[in-house]
Amino acid sequence: MYSVLPSTLATRPSNSMETLMVDSNEANKQGYAPSVVEDVSKILKNSRVASVARILNDTANGLKHVYQLSHPTQEDLTYDLFKCRKRENEASMGKLLSVLRSFGIREDDPRLKQTIEKMREFESQIEDDCDTRHCLLTKEQFKDCIRPSINLISQVLRNDLIIPSWGEFTAKVKQIFEECRNVREGKVASYIPQLARQDPNKWGVSICTIDGQRVNFGDAKQPFCVQSVSKAFNYAIVASDLGADFVHSYVGHEPSGRLFNEICLDCNGKPHNPLINAGAIIVTSLLKNHLKMADRYDFALNEYKKLAGGGYVGFNNATFLSERDTA
Repeated sequence: MYSVLPSTLATRPSNSMETLMVDSNEANKQGYAPSVVEDVSKILKNSRVASVARILNDTANGLKHVYQLSHPTQEDLTYDLFKCRKRENEASMGKLLSVLRSFGIREDDPRLKQTIEKMREFESQIEDDCDTRHCLLTKEQFKDCIRPSINLISQVLRNDLIIPSWGEFTAKVKQIFEECRNVREGKVASYIPQLARQDPNKWGVSICTIDGQRVNFGDAKQPFCVQSVSKAFNYAIVASDLGADFVHSYVGHEPSGRLFNEICLDCNGKPHNPLINAGAIIVTSLLKNHLKMADRYDFALNEYKKLAGGGYVGFNNATFLSERDTA
């Protein structure tokens, strides 16, 4: 049984969920949302919001035209945004990271790994106890740091993420999270002893957008067994490895109209789809079935780690043994 960190979104009546709708294209057409400009103003410690809005728009426009001859590079434009006003030829990596964080991009994002490593290296040369929030780098050091991640940084500064007003979005999600905290309907699964012992009061929400913007609330650090959610991941892994046509020569792609755990076949003698038990068994049997079981396990675990962006993925042997004995 694979264990991962929570990746669930709270659900509630549709009229409240409407508050989560974000028209990213419309937001981009209109430039930076006021809340975004206000957040960046605080980070840059510039109280002139109108000035910050102009600077952000100028930077974004510049980043869109960096491939024109004699135009400043992405690194130069980013440096200009975060350079110190009172100290010549120095810029703040701390402020850059804070701006990225305000857009939902965290320091532990795999795409920032090389940038963070270079930053740590330069900081260690400055002083042993240098605080990232206050350390200043020279222009060349700053540009050297951001170069490996410049495409991501540029995407953020261009306000080109799927959810441009991240602060507003997460505030609404948090509101829904708090409102749903006291919902007590439902029960933990009782058909497997290990699952029946889980704490029903655990409540966490984690969101990761297609651009890698992330936010967590509540018990988001508590690992949990993915159980049947694994069916979707296994299907994606096998279809990517063998091709969708090959996979669907063994399993269909239509709803069965029956319970998920009913063992039955469609009119073509195949399980109805990969997301019911019969179809999931077929899909799993196709997973690197020419390898030994240990190698198949390693392959699957590594694929799950890729899906988790390098985050924690484990295996709950107790639940596996419990399910094998009782299922």
